[in-house]
This record gives sequence, structure tokens and C-alpha cells, in this order.
Amino acid sequence: MSTTVEANRMFATKRDYPIHLGVTEAGTRMRGTVLSSVGIGVLLAEGIGDTIRVSLTADPVEEIGVAYQILAALGVRRRGVEIISCPSCGRTEVDLIGLAEEVERRLQGVELPLKVAVMGCVVNGPGEAREADFGIAAGKGSGMVFRKGAKVCTVPEDQLIPKLLEIILAETGIEIPDV
Repeated sequence: MSTTVEANRMFATKRDYPIHLGVTEAGTRMRGTVLSSVGIGVLLAEGIGDTIRVSLTADPVEEIGVAYQILAALGVRRRGVEIISCPSCGRTEVDLIGLAEEVERRLQGVELPLKVAVMGCVVNGPGEAREADFGIAAGKGSGMVFRKGAKVCTVPEDQLIPKLLEIILAETGIEIPDV
């Protein structure tokens, strides 16, 4: 990957042509995502590159998602839902990984730019995710749904995702795929 970065830097100083960025043979889903994100991200952040291609040893559809995430992380292009979630720590008393994955899955087809937080702690969650448009903060057996860091309601744990989706639908009018 460092060879790719250096080669593109050198080319950019010598020629005024559009540059297509990609880290070929980057690897499997995880490794390829990391290498592509770093390699492409560094160059785009330096103003080098006009088009990108993420190459993964995975379903090619996943390459598009990674490419969009790189562009979104750099603030170049924002489309779809950005999931903000905390690491599972000692205060987490729910299946935070499962909640975050389910929210991400349920909102996968939404193209409206939204930040949605999935936090594992009602103490710090809403404050840490106050920049999110919507979010949930789970506790043992129940949790809260919030908007821009402000509590909307408290519901039983098994109702967190349905209530979150209901509120997002009511406030944005977007269609949320029933998957």
C-alpha cells in the first residue's frame, strides 16, 4: 500500500492528468477495507485522486459500500445512514453488537444522510452521541430513544429498535425497508 501511495504522489507532481486511485489485491473484506481506506484516504486527503475503486476479495457490492464510507469519512460525499456506536465496555449490559448490526441492517437501504447512534450506556450514551440525528442508549432491560442528545422516550429493550425506526419515519418521512 505504501508503494501505491508514493507512486501516486510522484505521478501527481509530474503530470496534470486525472488519477484513478485503488489498492489492488488489497485482500479479504477486513484487510482490504483497511488497506483501501488508508491508501485511498491518505491520497484523497492530500488532494490527489479523481476517481476511486475499492477491490475486495468479497462480494463486489461490498466494494461500493466501502468506497462510500471512505468518501463519507473524508467529508467528500455523504449518502445514507452513518451508524455511530460505542465500544462495548464494562457498563454495557445488552448485546450492543447485535443492536448496532440490526440498526445498520434495517437502515441499509436509506439514502437520506442521517447519523444514527447505538450506545450501550444510558449514562454517557446520549451525551457522547449528541451530534447524531437519532439514537438509542441501552440499559439493562430498557433504554432510551433520543434525538440530538435529548431524550424522546424510554422503552423496554426489545422495543428499542422498533421505536427508533418509528421516530425516524415520523420525523423524516423516509421509507425504511422492512427486512
